[in-house]
Amino acid sequence: MSNIFLLPPNLDKKERFAASWEYLLENIQDLGQDFVDFLTQRSGKPSSTFVKAVSYPSFMSDIQPDIILECQDFDILCDHRLESELSKLSLDSLFVLAKSQTKQTYIAVISNSYCLIEPEILDSNSAKQHYLKPHDEVNSSMPYFCWQDVYALVAQKHDRLAHEFSEYMHFMDMQPWQHSQWGELFINPDVAKIFSQQWAKTINYFQEMKIEAKPSGYSALEVIYPLPWLQLLYIYAARSVSHSDLQSVSPYLVATIWIKGDAKTQIQAFHGISDRFTLPDSNHIMVEIRASLADGLWMIKTGSRPKLAATYYTSLDRLVASDSKQMQQNLLAFTNAVFTHAQSIQV
Repeated sequence: MSNIFLLPPNLDKKERFAASWEYLLENIQDLGQDFVDFLTQRSGKPSSTFVKAVSYPSFMSDIQPDIILECQDFDILCDHRLESELSKLSLDSLFVLAKSQTKQTYIAVISNSYCLIEPEILDSNSAKQHYLKPHDEVNSSMPYFCWQDVYALVAQKHDRLAHEFSEYMHFMDMQPWQHSQWGELFINPDVAKIFSQQWAKTINYFQEMKIEAKPSGYSALEVIYPLPWLQLLYIYAARSVSHSDLQSVSPYLVATIWIKGDAKTQIQAFHGISDRFTLPDSNHIMVEIRASLADGLWMIKTGSRPKLAATYYTSLDRLVASDSKQMQQNLLAFTNAVFTHAQSIQV
């Protein structure tokens, strides 16, 4: 992409970021070299002279990495993870693509938050030959690279273009979370484990009502069938989210409402919802509600599978605290407010 102003208007968030990242590396050549050195040095590989970056390069394959970094001695295929978690299929398919190249080709995954890669994939011969896995002490719990570290590379440059791109990365929630206790929540499983323990008061609250509630995944909470029509209330921390019109700022605590597939009346009640409210005892904590991105499609879909009807968002900074009792109370207050609000929605 030689002219950033000619980007097609129909690009999605991921495509636009890749094209813009290519433009930055193309125009600040030493940043491209710094990026290659960053990836190779942290993975214990010898570096090479950076030549150019190409977003969504053409291969004789259905597999398309977000960017290829072309170097004198090898190429690096970069897989960008902005919001979605990494799947086994996507990494395996990238290995197939790397093996098919005549030039030595590596794979680098750059993620915005923690995602699971199965150990057998990382231990495979394909990974040993083609996968760039960080081996140093920086965010060592993540077997891939993190955008917040790339953000630091960009932000230290004095070029105006790099400064503006770091603002763009901030908009994309790629900056480090500057919190003294919880700052590594999204990249450190040990911190996530401690966060999960803060759901104890909320779990007890629902269990006293004979409702099943339990920790889930990385640092989330599942509340199962709290109402006959509400199959799952799922709450989790997120560095970034799909909705772009929120007043809440990153990172977020997110609650999703999953309704039984045959509860059409309740699904319809959430159709097109967009609202906000403050927690009853904490006016400084605002909660925003948005309808599912699928929204009206649920009206015509049949079947018993649960439907994501609405999502509740608030800024995580407002809820976390150094005092465990206060934090557990804040998490309970948010969960209870979401649960109460969901019950109040009627056609």
